[in-house]
Amino acid sequence: MWFGEGYMRTDFVEKISLSQFFLMIVIFQLGTAIVIGLGQSAKQDAWISVGIATIYGVLLIFAYCFMLSLLPGKGFYELLKIAYGSLLSRILSYFYVLYFLYIAARVTRDFCELLTTAIYPKTPIEIISLSLALMCCYFLYQGIEVIGRSTEILFPYSAAFLILLVIFLFINRSFHSENLRPVLEFGWGPVFQAVFPSMLGFPFGEIVALTTVMVAVTRQDYLTKVGISAVAAAGTILMIFTMINVSVLGVDMIDRVEFPLLSTIRDISIAKFIERLDALVVFVMMLGIWLKVCVFLFAALKGMESITLIPYRNFVFPIGLLVSSISVFIAANFAEHIEEGLVAVPLYLHIPFQIGIPLVTTVILLIKVRRRKGEKKHEGLDNVVQSEN
Repeated sequence: MWFGEGYMRTDFVEKISLSQFFLMIVIFQLGTAIVIGLGQSAKQDAWISVGIATIYGVLLIFAYCFMLSLLPGKGFYELLKIAYGSLLSRILSYFYVLYFLYIAARVTRDFCELLTTAIYPKTPIEIISLSLALMCCYFLYQGIEVIGRSTEILFPYSAAFLILLVIFLFINRSFHSENLRPVLEFGWGPVFQAVFPSMLGFPFGEIVALTTVMVAVTRQDYLTKVGISAVAAAGTILMIFTMINVSVLGVDMIDRVEFPLLSTIRDISIAKFIERLDALVVFVMMLGIWLKVCVFLFAALKGMESITLIPYRNFVFPIGLLVSSISVFIAANFAEHIEEGLVAVPLYLHIPFQIGIPLVTTVILLIKVRRRKGEKKHEGLDNVVQSEN
């Protein structure tokens, strides 16, 4: 049988709507990126770097959707089995599981660093990490449909908070447009250096984890359009807030702060009454990190399900606790954590797992699908000839 026998079925009983999928992509992309900031090495042209990276993100989501469209109804790990065979696909699936778990631990550490910096300076990161992990495990055990509905419910609050922050900054007269000039003072070199390789993997390349969710979307015929629209919307939001950070703080200040958006919001002081709005930023980041950790864990768990043929819910809590532990020991301090994420991870992890393997997989599947269509056409002609004889 064609792509049937010998492969585990991963049909989703649970489904998520197109609107839920759109919001999941937007929040997933914003995640930590909106608070940590992007493209600082491009100075006042950081927003241009984000715009270029957004174009890359749009192309990437299109490529992932095209890969899944070659064999509708098949999940990411099933496509690996079809493309590479049983043995090699198991090895690749195993490495993808490790990759997704590692990135989930990095995202968890981002959250811990923000909370210990902004709200709970005396709370051990172990407690914060464990709390986040247990919360994510609970949602994962309930299923992807519950995560989709929760995203749909919480997104309006996050959007309202971001809009309020922009309004308060405007009322506070915090914007300084001169900080955005001169445009392209040092040419295009720093702009592209900020994009490649760091922004190739973060945040847009991380969409690879959502390939394990895409098969659950109800209307597969609109999957590509919705995905492209969501990535473009998220990139536009990131570009706007990058401009805001540079405009309010200036280039020199952004280089010295750990969380640019948090420092930007602390500039708000209206009538000495509306100020210290850190909680709004923390909520926005908390929603994004909760969803990112859930998606990365879900991607890893589906990989384990594919390898062991055991339902992924059996692994939820042990794997969640493992990620919590890894996030604590992943780096000695925040500076080391950021350096590792900007230097080593993009080159040695993001590019192979986000671009290399999916690209090769798509080419192999395309060849196999076209070959199968040719065989069917040839069989059809043989049947016609036999019937005429």
